[in-house]
Amino acid sequence: MRHSATARRKKAAQDLLVIALRLSGWFATSALATLGIATLFFLVLGGFTLDGLMLQLDNLASRFVAADASRRGQFAAISFGVMLTGFVLIAFFRRASLISAFLVAGDDQ
Repeated sequence: MRHSATARRKKAAQDLLVIALRLSGWFATSALATLGIATLFFLVLGGFTLDGLMLQLDNLASRFVAADASRRGQFAAISFGVMLTGFVLIAFFRRASLISAFLVAGDDQ
């Protein structure tokens, strides 16, 4: 009886680890896709060239450095809101893979 309880606890711990790994992978993929959308935005602004992309990023960086603290705060708030919205949209469209992260099929099933 004791061996069975230990085996069940071990199985439950393994299942939790599998779920945690799948969830971390899901979050990482969604976050990287969100950053990819932001990168694609600047690539489009730069005319799909590396030179144009770098010019757009340089323009953004120089204006950010020249701005005062309140404008930087506004920019940070807007950027965070846009990135959060993008993450939520990507997460919504990836919800099926999130649900499948909780499905664990062991050897005994």
